[in-house]
Amino acid sequence: MTTDSNKNSPNQDEIDLYKLFLKMGEFMKKAILKLINVIGSVLIFLLRKWYYLVVAALLTVISALILNNISDSYYCSDLILRSNATRNQPIMFSLDKLGDYANTRNYATLSNELNLSLEDASAIKGLETFWYYDIGGDGIFDGIDTEGKFLSDTSIVKIDSVFVVRAAVYDPNILMKMEGGLLHYLEANPFFKALNKQRLSDLEAQLNQTQYEIEKLDSLQKREYYTNTDDIRQKEGQIVFTSEKIVRIYHHDMFKLLELKQECERDLNIYNDVVTILEGFTVPVEPGNGTIRYAKRLIWYYLGLALLLAVIVTYRKKIWIP
Repeated sequence: MTTDSNKNSPNQDEIDLYKLFLKMGEFMKKAILKLINVIGSVLIFLLRKWYYLVVAALLTVISALILNNISDSYYCSDLILRSNATRNQPIMFSLDKLGDYANTRNYATLSNELNLSLEDASAIKGLETFWYYDIGGDGIFDGIDTEGKFLSDTSIVKIDSVFVVRAAVYDPNILMKMEGGLLHYLEANPFFKALNKQRLSDLEAQLNQTQYEIEKLDSLQKREYYTNTDDIRQKEGQIVFTSEKIVRIYHHDMFKLLELKQECERDLNIYNDVVTILEGFTVPVEPGNGTIRYAKRLIWYYLGLALLLAVIVTYRKKIWIP
């Protein structure tokens, strides 16, 4: 009897698994049907209350037109800078102070710092700096952290040599003047100026040392090539080889030194300022606060309000019955 029960247990397990799969399938079927019913009910409700949605759309358009007429148009543009003298953070912090001057409308200080006229400085609405971020550490820029959500994320790599300066201005024609003013502001900073001077001095010394190492390695290679021949001597009328020629490869070391030399020359000739402009301001075509932009922001508020009002009106008796 025990043997028979052991033989039947696999079949019983198969039956139990079959029932389990049937129950899971039935549960998924009911869940999908219920979801379809809910979506259908919501769509039917929206179709019946279509006039609420139309009113929300009309209010969005009217509000966007009013806001566009009562507010001054401003334009946004990005400047991409490379930090040479130091890391990004000190330079970005210094530029953010200019943004504080613009936000508080301290145009006199802003005019003095950027070497602009008071009229041009008063046309600056705001100034912000943003980090580039790299997901995965593959060296490829994956985007601009405009919301600051990656600053505390250790899995995301912040690019510490290139950053973005975003300017908002009422007159796009001052962007070129503003670009020159930002360079003047950073170059006039005594701390950044001293750091950059020290950096250039170190690069000069490194370049000279690298050139010396290249010449020494080249001389060593030539000397070994011409002097390290096989030592041949004659013994009792026979030619005897006492050593073999030692062959050394210097290409790898030479290429590394040449690459280091090129990097030093590039930094001295191209990246010799506190910062370098990689991409300047471009004159924007559309304002940053046009009617369409206002409408995109307002539509969700009005739609949410319209749906809430429709639900309250439709189910008001159930809601207010004690």
